[in-house]
Amino acid sequence: MKIAIIPTTGGADPYKGMEIACELGVEGVHIGAFGGPLDLENKTTAERKQILAHIHGMGLEVSCLIAWGGNVDLGEEEGLAENIAWGKRINETAADVSGGLWMAHVGVMPEDTGSTHWRRFRDALGEIATHGERVGAKLAMETGPEPPALVKRMIEEVGSRSLRVNFDPANLLIWPPYLAKRDGKPFDYDAAWERFNPVEGLKTLIPYVVHVHAKDSVMRRDCTFDEVPLGTGMTNWPELHRVFREHGYDGFYAIERECGEDAMGDVRRAVDYLRKLATG
Repeated sequence: MKIAIIPTTGGADPYKGMEIACELGVEGVHIGAFGGPLDLENKTTAERKQILAHIHGMGLEVSCLIAWGGNVDLGEEEGLAENIAWGKRINETAADVSGGLWMAHVGVMPEDTGSTHWRRFRDALGEIATHGERVGAKLAMETGPEPPALVKRMIEEVGSRSLRVNFDPANLLIWPPYLAKRDGKPFDYDAAWERFNPVEGLKTLIPYVVHVHAKDSVMRRDCTFDEVPLGTGMTNWPELHRVFREHGYDGFYAIERECGEDAMGDVRRAVDYLRKLATG
């Protein structure tokens, strides 16, 4: 099992976070594609290579670059050309730093696969993926807003090996109540569990998974949700790990902890949890 941490967890300096990664003995770091002290997108190729050499010199790999976190929606016409161009720049950044791999939220895909909205998503992702094929990059779409079956359909329609999945099981339980509350719609817990069940979702998407967020969450009938420390939620990590192992997944498990009073402490405990899973 290859484990990565996000070195900026809890607001840490990325280089200090890399030292923590070394202390923990993990194999990689999951770092941002833009912004912050590294700001890789706005570096030259030579500057990126210097940063990568520093990371490699610490005995670490870059598991994947982190890009859009909800600020981009490829289904919206406004700003679409700029966002496609941005995706292509991130392709090039990832090709220099992370073996070409980057992950992002790309918006909320519509249920109507015959709609203009759906076609706009498909065409935008197709253009970014085609460029990725040329430069040696892959966009791993993060799970969450859509049922996994819908994500699978989009990947199959685009038909490019440069469009894949960053599997985040916790998001599958966070997004359904979040969207219901945001849109002012009734929340059907049982329907959400049936369509977004993390284990069944992984079985659907496993052929396309190239990176994983080791993260946990709970979803409640009253339309509330929480991200929780790894192994304490409803995502069923022992069963998820069994499915990953059964299908020969050999990519990174990147621990993501976006909240909590002791986020980096939770990351440390998550490393221990994953190692116990791997040897259990």
